[in-house]
Amino acid sequence: MQRFLAVFSTLVAMVVLTGCQEKATLDRTQVEFVTREGRRFEVRLTPADAAGEHRLLVVRATAVINPDPEGEHQRTSAVARQIMDRTCRGGDYQVLEDNLVANVNLQIRFRCQA
Repeated sequence: MQRFLAVFSTLVAMVVLTGCQEKATLDRTQVEFVTREGRRFEVRLTPADAAGEHRLLVVRATAVINPDPEGEHQRTSAVARQIMDRTCRGGDYQVLEDNLVANVNLQIRFRCQA
C-alpha cells in the first residue's frame, strides 16, 4: 500500500508540474489586474524602443487546461483594446505586432496615431 501511495504521489506531482508554465513578463513594469468575462488577466504596459510605440502583455492570471486558442485570443484582444484605448486617450492606434504565446498570453506592440 505504501508503495502504491508513493507511485501515485509521484505521478500526480509529474502531471501538476507538466501543466505549469512560467508566466511571461515585461521588464520594469507593474502589473494591473483586469477582469473580463469573469476571467482575470494580468496586464503590463511599457514604452517600446521606437518613439511613440508601446509594448503590451496580457496574461491569464488563472490556470488554463486545454485552452481554446481562438477564444483566448478574442478575450485577450478585448482586454488589450481596452488598454490601448486608454493609453491613446480614445484616439486611433495602429497594432504593429500581435502574437498569441502558449495559446493564452497576448503580446502586442502598438503606436498611438496623432
